[in-house]
Amino acid sequence: MTRSPRAPLASPSREGAPAVPRAARRRALGVALAASISGLMFGWDAMALNVVKNALVFHTGASAGMLGFAIAFGVLSAVLGAFLAGRLSDRVGRRAIMVIAALLFIVSSVGTAFVGGSILAFLFWRLFSGMAMGAAMTIAPAYVAETSPASMRGMLVSLRQFMLIVGLFVCGLLGDAMLAAAPAPEGDAPLSTSVLSFLGLDLEVWQWAFLSVALGGLIYLVASVTTPESPRFLIARGRLEEARAVLVRTVGEDGVDERVEEIARSLGDQGGGGFRSLLTPAGTNLQRIVWIGIGLAALQQLVGINAAFYYATTIFSTLGFGEEDALQQTLVLTAVKILAIVVGMLLVDRVGRRPLLLWGSVSMFAALVVTAIVMLTAPQVAQDGGGLAPDLASSPVRGVLALVALCLYVFAYAGTWGPIMWVLIGEMFPNRLRGAATSVAGGVEWASNFAVTLTFPVLAAWSIGATYILYAVVALVSVGFVLVAVPETKNVELEQMDELVGIRTR
Repeated sequence: MTRSPRAPLASPSREGAPAVPRAARRRALGVALAASISGLMFGWDAMALNVVKNALVFHTGASAGMLGFAIAFGVLSAVLGAFLAGRLSDRVGRRAIMVIAALLFIVSSVGTAFVGGSILAFLFWRLFSGMAMGAAMTIAPAYVAETSPASMRGMLVSLRQFMLIVGLFVCGLLGDAMLAAAPAPEGDAPLSTSVLSFLGLDLEVWQWAFLSVALGGLIYLVASVTTPESPRFLIARGRLEEARAVLVRTVGEDGVDERVEEIARSLGDQGGGGFRSLLTPAGTNLQRIVWIGIGLAALQQLVGINAAFYYATTIFSTLGFGEEDALQQTLVLTAVKILAIVVGMLLVDRVGRRPLLLWGSVSMFAALVVTAIVMLTAPQVAQDGGGLAPDLASSPVRGVLALVALCLYVFAYAGTWGPIMWVLIGEMFPNRLRGAATSVAGGVEWASNFAVTLTFPVLAAWSIGATYILYAVVALVSVGFVLVAVPETKNVELEQMDELVGIRTR
């Protein structure tokens, strides 16, 4: 079939696929939940970082710039973890990467809890926790996609995003509870340096926060050890009977022998390609499907959602809310995210990936434009740290409009681009390319995350309204990108992705 170079990739159909038994669906859900604990770890780690910030400045005397770099360093090191995880998983297995990530979470969290007054020691341990985060968050979609029935793959891969949002909410409450239980500190010391006695140990609040992350890592470790290996990896290593057993557990016994043969054919003679396999036959450029993955990963972050997440209280303060109100509104945004991801999980395998991405892009564009207009047309007032900011408190209508638009933005992202980008990254690459291609896409996603985190304070200080215009432009670009490039993978078996991208096994 001749394809226009500008047309989206066509989707092969799968007729007569065997029904998945209820028991297999339950087991597939259990496997997905275990892998999705990586999302919970993201929230746990974010809580610990939020608690430690003031204590880090107090104990080390770090400047604001050094503090910002130290906090963002984990995101930067996650790029390395993501880049290594996918390709390494082709060598040692998807489950092994999850186990390694869990061990790194435990060791790095304990190490961070006892860094004392050394900012260099903090950075050292953040390197390993960031690598663990990048590896765990990147390998989970591929692992879940490879162990899930096609009919419910989108929902199961999206579980990781659901766990991430719930983790942020619940672990945020845990951090608040620890601070609330802390006695008043002496002098001008921050509350996070107050000493809490527990299990016979007298440690500061921020230390307990990081030790709780180690507890989460232990939960993740147990879950990872007790889950089965990916059947695609097992077949690539010639362990056909083990792979057959996993497939029977998670997708049912009907047609399992044919499925094993189909997976083996899709892997080809080499069983899994390295980074060179991502190149075109001429070896001069990346294959188109890899560029699509890179584009999805970059756009998901460059649309600016992490600016709203990391700096939610700052944004609400700009909208005219006080500090206490801003924290409450952040909880409201979290509730919006949870509702959105539940809706997205219910629709992704029914409506499809492309329609939801398009709705999300258009909605985010509209919400960002409205927010930008409100901020640009509002009276400007001087900020304490210098510069000007929109005064929305003087106009309740403006404030409410901006808040509604911001909630729509968060809802649209959390129900579409947030989880569905990872659904596509986990499933759209052919079996032979999945490990290496996931590494590249995951690294780009974390690098884009770091770029947004680093640049938002500077851009917001220049003009928060203009900043939202920039993010709106990215949202508009994402509309065209989905229309032109993104394939529909709903109900497509992973072994059919060769046909989806126009690649044939050797």
